[in-house]
Amino acid sequence: MSDMPFVPVIPAGGAGTRLWPLSRSTHPKFLLDLTGSGSSLLQQTLARLAPLADRPPVIVTGSGHAHAVQQQVAEAGVSAQVLTEPTPRNSMPAIALAAAVAEREEPTAVIGSFAADHLIADTQGFAESVRAARRAAELGHLVTLGIQPTHPATGFGYIEQAPASDGHGAEGGGAGDPTQRQLRAAGARPVVRFVEKPDAALAEEFLTTGRFLWNAGMFVVGAGVLLDALAEQIPPLAAGVRAIAAARGTAQEREVMERLWPTLTSIAIDHALAEPLAAAGRVAVVPASFDWDDVGDFAALARQLRAREGTRKEVGVRRDGSDVQVLGTARVDAVDSRATVYGATHRHVALVGLDGVSVVDTEDVLLVLADDHAQDVGTMVGRLPQAGLDHLR
Repeated sequence: MSDMPFVPVIPAGGAGTRLWPLSRSTHPKFLLDLTGSGSSLLQQTLARLAPLADRPPVIVTGSGHAHAVQQQVAEAGVSAQVLTEPTPRNSMPAIALAAAVAEREEPTAVIGSFAADHLIADTQGFAESVRAARRAAELGHLVTLGIQPTHPATGFGYIEQAPASDGHGAEGGGAGDPTQRQLRAAGARPVVRFVEKPDAALAEEFLTTGRFLWNAGMFVVGAGVLLDALAEQIPPLAAGVRAIAAARGTAQEREVMERLWPTLTSIAIDHALAEPLAAAGRVAVVPASFDWDDVGDFAALARQLRAREGTRKEVGVRRDGSDVQVLGTARVDAVDSRATVYGATHRHVALVGLDGVSVVDTEDVLLVLADDHAQDVGTMVGRLPQAGLDHLR
């Protein structure tokens, strides 16, 4: 075992509004079994990380979800620390708090941050990529996992990696530097820059170059390295989480958390650390080829269910001339339709002549949407309070 133990960190937050009404503010998507696998996305994440961990994972979640998270951890039969954030402060404070707790317990710990709500079927490929990222992180870098793009997606951010060659047979990205040679030997490459979600033309250009990877928001880094770098960029944030971690287990724990947490800068890790450190040449990426989906909307979920066709038991489904996927208890009869049905009730659902539609039938909401407008569901959720329907969020 390395003298730099690996501690998985799982930020479990976000409302998942584009999967409403399956995902609600009180029961978000990471607590759901979205593909009929028998395990929630959080439980699948725990299972993927268990063989890689030297210490129990640290889950950071909101106070409203802590009990459900602890319950699912117990059901999964694993051990985990659950840290509760009083209010959402974006990804950087959550990850930094977990890093501070890990650093206090294991000063040399390497943490790996992996969202609780992603789908990854290729667990072996995932493990190989994480091990490569860990090797690179032990060299002192902030390391991210970049997903090999399969199409010019406009819904993801991108990572530009240094070219493998400068055109004269020599490796680019400062390969003459011993540290860079070690980095490449570990299976990683220097990062040139992070790019926000591009338009279609720019995404197509990125795909053509072969240098750009999807940013899946997965980071591996020494806990102390992360906090020291954060102290350079946003000193009060680094000092705040270290003070909260130092107070854990003492009589002042609650008071320190309630006093300091609201003062911490609400910012994403990409903006707080990844982008400025990349500009300084301190970020590396492991190009990963495993399948990955953040299941961001019903169109993505429909793709996943079709990919898993035949692995789920469906009852009471007729598809005369149709391509219909069903998740849940609904009875479905379809004629000449291409659709996905998520049925939480025992209602009979009849579909005739529909193309590219998702039907979400819950006890209190019926949603019917065209899959090519799946990104717009969040807009509808935003209207609920104005209509006096905040209880449906």
